[in-house]
Amino acid sequence: MPPQLKISERHQVLLILAFSIVALAMAGWFLLWPQFKERKDAAIARETLKKSQYANDSVERLENLASREKANAGALNADWEAARRRLTSIPARPSPPSHIEYQVEYEAVKKQLTNKARTRNIALPAGLDINPAVTSSEILRERLNQLKTVEKLVDLVIDNRIIGISSIKTLPPVRHHGADLAPICEEYPVEVAFTTEFESLFYLFSSIFEDDRVFVFGKIRVTSDPREDEILHIKAVMSSLIFQ
Repeated sequence: MPPQLKISERHQVLLILAFSIVALAMAGWFLLWPQFKERKDAAIARETLKKSQYANDSVERLENLASREKANAGALNADWEAARRRLTSIPARPSPPSHIEYQVEYEAVKKQLTNKARTRNIALPAGLDINPAVTSSEILRERLNQLKTVEKLVDLVIDNRIIGISSIKTLPPVRHHGADLAPICEEYPVEVAFTTEFESLFYLFSSIFEDDRVFVFGKIRVTSDPREDEILHIKAVMSSLIFQ
């Protein structure tokens, strides 16, 4: 029979007392620690407030400042929305088109531009140089935006009495992001080469700022014709913008 541990009544009282003290100490620590931390955070906040430029301002003045900041933010948002609408060449579509809709629109745009150029006696390249390969709805959306960009650009150039367009080449779209990496806008560049006179080129530069016809020049190269001084050969990269 194993030996039994015998503890006197006095020792039992002492052990119970010791366990009680330890339990009270632990309970007090877990209960008081959040309060200690809260007091420490409050002290840090008070010290920070003392060093703030608004430490001695009244509540009324702080409310006025907050109201002014809110008004300024509203004005900035309104200015941004106005600029976004002004610079958007092509409205963003709420949903991507179907492949059939794209093909129908492609043929319609090609026919419309060809007929317009023919009535103005302006030469156009055979195709619109848009990659026909479509592998997803996102690619389809990009192709449609490229088509709309080419349509507006060629229409713009024709309206400014150029002599002829020798080449059109769509370039990959460029996405622009803000400081928070949120998308701001998409840029759809097109490389175009055409022949024109100096006066017509001046009108073209003026017309790219018209509503719904805004284009951004990425590159431009101007060379004069060796046989006729008034004739200019232009090679430029012009982009439409689509804001999110």
